[in-house]
Amino acid sequence: MWDETKQQQLNELQRRDAESALTDEEKHLLEQLLYELEQDEWQMLNPALERVRGEQIELQENLGQTETQNAVLSAIASRQGDLLKRADAQLKGLQSEHKALRAERERVLNEFIA
Repeated sequence: MWDETKQQQLNELQRRDAESALTDEEKHLLEQLLYELEQDEWQMLNPALERVRGEQIELQENLGQTETQNAVLSAIASRQGDLLKRADAQLKGLQSEHKALRAERERVLNEFIA
């Protein structure tokens, strides 16, 4: 486990390394301390990384569900649009037929009156 003593030792070795004043044994100790520090950091970060990975998996699943839902809703909206177009065309045809029947009725009534 990392502690203040190891941190001070690391700081001193890094300072001396910057001055190129380390023996081979001290270089090895510096590498060992850096490795130990890295392992401690990974150990501390691992729970947070696992939580983030879990959240990412959940978000990916939600994204997939949302994309599927959007595709279905888009298909429904397209079908509704087609239905409205057909209903509009049918309404126009019925209005035209109604207008023609009204004109025919008026013509027939006018013939009887005349």
